[in-house]
Amino acid sequence: SVRGGDAAAEGLVSLLIPVIKGFQTDKGFEMAVQAQQIWGGHGYIEDNPASQFVRDARIAMIYEGANGVQALDLVGRKLMADGGKPVMAFFEMVKAECQAHDAEPRMEPFTRALKVASKQMQAAGAFFMANGMKNPNAALAGSSDFLHLMGHVCMGLMWTRMARAALTGLDAGADAGFCQAKLATGRYYMARQLPACGLHLARIESGGDPVMALAAEAF
Repeated sequence: SVRGGDAAAEGLVSLLIPVIKGFQTDKGFEMAVQAQQIWGGHGYIEDNPASQFVRDARIAMIYEGANGVQALDLVGRKLMADGGKPVMAFFEMVKAECQAHDAEPRMEPFTRALKVASKQMQAAGAFFMANGMKNPNAALAGSSDFLHLMGHVCMGLMWTRMARAALTGLDAGADAGFCQAKLATGRYYMARQLPACGLHLARIESGGDPVMALAAEAF
């Protein structure tokens, strides 16, 4: 509603919708399961609410287009929509965010990791471009991995922006405890979660053959 009629903004929104829906609901369910796990056996009984949270989180992965369909939509339609302009705009946004902090050493843990993840996402896109037309399974087999790879890059971008805001707040005398907690959480994400992009890229580059190797009769 704020940027209505802005073709570039609308293209970016269209690109990100399957990522936001699919990645966030997959991770929401994963976090609910982790929360249940810390209860041990008590997480599985109705005396505690953990199992209900798991059930409630699970349905979101199916609502409004199952997440596998969201991934197919992302790779099969959204990546090359409008000649690939939206995804190129996304890469430029990530690049600009990193370049804006090249002179700030406190931002290095964020920008360094984000640059690596962005290059891995670009490599995945290049693999789809090189192989997808002649062998659609090569692209479609990697669609869920690409959705998660891009989701991690989006989160890395957001954590970089939050780190910038936290450092600005610290320099201005804002709540030090709050700002330091944001920075610590962001560093955790960049060091422990964002490297999953490398795993997703490796799976994508394995192509469709490992997925399609079994004959139908084998099932």
